[in-house]
Amino acid sequence: MKKFLINILFLLVAVLSGVGLFTLKYQVKEKETELKRIHANILKTKRDLHMLEAEWAHLNDPKRLKAIVTNQTDWKVIKAEQLVRVDDLPIKLEEPEEKTTQGKETE
Repeated sequence: MKKFLINILFLLVAVLSGVGLFTLKYQVKEKETELKRIHANILKTKRDLHMLEAEWAHLNDPKRLKAIVTNQTDWKVIKAEQLVRVDDLPIKLEEPEEKTTQGKETE
């Protein structure tokens, strides 16, 4: 009888182990599928980013921007004669007005 119970116990452990491994196998497959989906998403994002960087480089091309500015505005290139130093500007500084306190002027 004792041998019979030990055999039943080992059989039960073997069945439970088999069921556990079966469940674990399918959980691992689900995780692998999720991992593949995430990797595919990362690759798609990298491709999109590469395309956006190329588009940004095209939109910021100096020759293209110069052509747009030339066609859309009447701006001209600044000549060297148009540049002056700040010290050369005729700035007239106004003298501050005297402050009054309680109707009396301060000295």
